[in-house]
Amino acid sequence: MTTPHVEYMAHHWILLAVPAFLPAVIVVGVVLYVALRDRRAVRNARGTPNDSNQRPEPSDKKRD
Repeated sequence: MTTPHVEYMAHHWILLAVPAFLPAVIVVGVVLYVALRDRRAVRNARGTPNDSNQRPEPSDKKRD
């Protein structure tokens, strides 16, 4: 006897998972975009440089 030929056409769990996770990924992307845009707007409003290497000194160094 020969075994029947089985051919898998698609992974249905992937097809079902994409519609569930795609909106969540889009929401996370939009939230990150808005948060980064707001941080840049606040930084530019204060007039501080955009260089991340220049940070204000912490208050602990003043006590030492």
